[in-house]
Amino acid sequence: MNRALVVVSFIAFSTSLFMRAIDPVVPQISSEFGMPAADVALLATAFALPFAIVQPLLGPVGDFFGKTKLMIAGMCLLVLTTLIGAFAQSFTWLLVTRIVAGVAAGGIFPAGLAFVSDSVAVERRQVVLGRYVAAALAGNLTGAWAGGIVGDLTNWRGVLFAATICGALALMLGLWGFRGVKHEKGERFDLAFAVNSYKMIFANPRAKWTYLGVLLEGIAIFGLFPFVAILLHESGEYRATIAGFVIAGFAVGGAVFGLVVSPMLRIFGTRGLMIWGGLIAASMLCFSTLRLSWPVEFAAFFVLGIGFYMMHNCFQLAASEIAPKARGSALALHSSFFFIGHAVGPVFYYWGLAHTGIVATLLAAAVITAAAGVGGAHFLFPRAK
Repeated sequence: MNRALVVVSFIAFSTSLFMRAIDPVVPQISSEFGMPAADVALLATAFALPFAIVQPLLGPVGDFFGKTKLMIAGMCLLVLTTLIGAFAQSFTWLLVTRIVAGVAAGGIFPAGLAFVSDSVAVERRQVVLGRYVAAALAGNLTGAWAGGIVGDLTNWRGVLFAATICGALALMLGLWGFRGVKHEKGERFDLAFAVNSYKMIFANPRAKWTYLGVLLEGIAIFGLFPFVAILLHESGEYRATIAGFVIAGFAVGGAVFGLVVSPMLRIFGTRGLMIWGGLIAASMLCFSTLRLSWPVEFAAFFVLGIGFYMMHNCFQLAASEIAPKARGSALALHSSFFFIGHAVGPVFYYWGLAHTGIVATLLAAAVITAAAGVGGAHFLFPRAK
């Protein structure tokens, strides 16, 4: 089972690479197809929205047919559509492949969460979930950084080829690592099965606070990343490579949290981890209003990553226990709300920059983040009476 858990984490990392890999090469795609860059940027939405929306639909599929089967099927479709996209002869062709790739990826991530939750006892689950999510989000952010490097060395098609190779490797590891893995499945699969799963989930009053929390943290924190270059620009740093490096600081923070999550749990406990994570992340958003040099910004994003993972890991644990008999569906909803936050976040920052300025917008994001952490701890992990 340990082998399977390692493979699941690598699949999560590889899948997440696909989300932002082509963001750095939008100008290249714009130039080749003669499309406005703003229109080409919609490729990110074409991937992210299906990724978020499809997860509640595919959650019951994983519960019934098996999580590993859903992950393997999703990887096959993701690799195939990305390879087809690399040969696209029109923007429409490329757009359709990104939509289908988003659907495929949307079935993989929550199935992995459910697989980890099914495979690990509750006393160890928070540690393993923390490492799984760290691997996934590190892949998300690494995709943008690596995509820029590959794009400079080759072109946007080379980025998709590289993503295809990484995905194919993850697929082969999955076929090897999931041998002999068995899971319980539902008695039958139909619309009633799916509806009953979600009724069971929302019968738990903790569900609404869990899903609201991850939506808010997705908006406030991940909505910032497309605007990092603007912050650095105002500080006198114009190199896009540096913007990617600063964003990577967040991923490094997540990786460090994955290594120290166990001792941090012993020190803070789940409730304390959530409160302090929200407050630390909020303080780094406030710190970014100072717009200091890029090495300082890198350090701020590193700490921001640690704070975010401290908080998000607790939301993850809460989601895994909302409805154990429909865990795949519960975690699919969790992931869906989180990535809807990813999609809404840039709109929040875009509107804020246009109407209130970067300082007020970051301060508002800090308030939202602190509220998510402190409120989540209050409603999901109340003090023992």
